[in-house]
Amino acid sequence: MENKEIKKAKEVLETISQDEKEIRLAELREKYRMDQHAIMLAGYDKGLKDGKKEIVKKLLENELSLEQIEKITGLSKEEIENIIKN
Repeated sequence: MENKEIKKAKEVLETISQDEKEIRLAELREKYRMDQHAIMLAGYDKGLKDGKKEIVKKLLENELSLEQIEKITGLSKEEIENIIKN
């Protein structure tokens, strides 16, 4: 069965690679997939950044020192100060 699937995939690939319209559609599908991945990563990074801000704010509300916040979060003093300013 595996050989039949490979043979069929090769036939489809040959058909697609000969048709400029199909090539363009394949390129567009790949671009869409890559764009979606980039969007997901950007959202993840934003969520991570927003989460760090919330954690730092909560720790400050509980009167922890900058040194304690550095130890807990792994953020540098400069990063923490930037969060406080914004």
